[in-house]
Amino acid sequence: MKNHDRDLNCKANNYAFKIAIIYAAVSILWIIASDYALNFISTSTKLYSILSMLKGAFFVTITASLLYILIRNKLYTLYVSENRLQNALDNLQKTNDELAQTKEKLIVQYKKLVKNQEKVRELAYFDTLTGLPNRNHFLLMLEKFIKEAAFKGQQLALIYIDIDNFGKINNTLGHETGDIVLREIANRLKQTIGENGFVARITGDEFAIILYNFIDLNILNYFIYKIFDSFSRPWDVMDYDFYITPSMGISIYPSDGSDAMTLLKNADKALLSAKEKGKNTYCFYSLQMDEILQKRFEFEQSLKKAVENEEFVLYYQPIINLNNMKIAGAEALIRWIHPEKGFIPPLEFIPIAEQTGLISQIGKWVVKRALFDLGHFMQTLNGNFYVSVNVSLREFSSASFVESILSSIDNFKVEPSSLGIEITESVAMVDPQNTIDILNSLKKNRIKILLDDFGTGYSSLNYLKQLPIDVVKIDRSFIQNMTDDQKEQKIAKSLIDLSHILELKVVAEGIENEKQAELLKSFMCDFGQGYLFGKPMPKEEFLELAKKF
Repeated sequence: MKNHDRDLNCKANNYAFKIAIIYAAVSILWIIASDYALNFISTSTKLYSILSMLKGAFFVTITASLLYILIRNKLYTLYVSENRLQNALDNLQKTNDELAQTKEKLIVQYKKLVKNQEKVRELAYFDTLTGLPNRNHFLLMLEKFIKEAAFKGQQLALIYIDIDNFGKINNTLGHETGDIVLREIANRLKQTIGENGFVARITGDEFAIILYNFIDLNILNYFIYKIFDSFSRPWDVMDYDFYITPSMGISIYPSDGSDAMTLLKNADKALLSAKEKGKNTYCFYSLQMDEILQKRFEFEQSLKKAVENEEFVLYYQPIINLNNMKIAGAEALIRWIHPEKGFIPPLEFIPIAEQTGLISQIGKWVVKRALFDLGHFMQTLNGNFYVSVNVSLREFSSASFVESILSSIDNFKVEPSSLGIEITESVAMVDPQNTIDILNSLKKNRIKILLDDFGTGYSSLNYLKQLPIDVVKIDRSFIQNMTDDQKEQKIAKSLIDLSHILELKVVAEGIENEKQAELLKSFMCDFGQGYLFGKPMPKEEFLELAKKF
């Protein structure tokens, strides 16, 4: 900048010096030439004086004119430059103001971007309901803790937690109540673990805890029992009292896995084992679990093939009218005849079918087969005879359940009242109002409704009296010791009396001897079912037995 000013100064000096030299030279020439001309022209002193004055005036006029022109042009140039400079300054100020506004906007946008990035991070790494880290965050932290444990030569444990029967809370009290419970669970787990571990919500009602730097299993067991203790405290949510229990699967680094996914997978296997043991307990992962799960997988595949190949048969157990000892109906019971393993009991495959969802397909097959066999029964048996089929929760909860039943009845051209639908109290009470609506639809179409395992569930009398059922089936547990236990007799009689007050017929299950049958008859029980009258048997055997009654 200084060099530039110096150059401009030099150019100005040079230009001014040239003008001064030219002016001096022209002036000297003018004076010499004009004086010489005057001396040559004028002979009179007076005339010479007048011409000299005129010459001087002319020179001054010319000089003044030249100075005027030079100064005017220079001033004009200066004014133009000044005006341009002012315009440039105004534009620069305007640009500066615009830049300042743009800067402010950029600052606002930057702050919004930072907030959005924080929100994205929260959505990517935190659960919006509980505020706990989510599965993505959990896996990242698990990998981090594994590296730290490997570097320090320490152990860490992964505790995988599932809330037992949590779906019942959502189904009976609504998802809003369920969300409140989940938030409370998250708070209790954080308080229980404190600074000793990392708590996350994996999905739904599943949580996971990384317990790091524990010295031995005694410390790990201590925290496991603290978790159970935190769940045992009262749960008072929206004026409801809950009894909530957890099932837990535990895997340990490095013995059960050296990376996050392996530890999580093995903890999940341990959790499944805890669930199968009856819930509200915990299991440590072991290599034997892989063997068990492999067998379970093979069993599931066999069950899928059984559904595809219809490897099932229906057995029928008679239901006897205790007043006239005639066959009133039969309960259809499914059996699986495996092509290689032979007979597989329902208790082995029904729970697996429910867990895998195959129970819906199996249930539809049972209804169709029972209706098909019912046509043969009605040709042989006279009077009011019905066949009842058991319905699982998954089947009963299906939106197309009633439509499917009615369609099958229509296809097989049977009397609707000759089909009975058996549901348990536990199925009925999952969503009482929905149960009432479904049963009303069935009743409207004259289908018989039976409530199974009566007395063992948790239904209230208020709901029981609203259920549009025809028959209650008293569970065998109230019958088996009845002849030797007066209390059992009183319970059985009370259940029968209660059912009659509600204008319901009664079937007593599990009758195995004449004494039980006679007692039940004296209690005015309507129907009986049990080995005394016949075990579950194939259709042909059932028909032969029916002819004897």
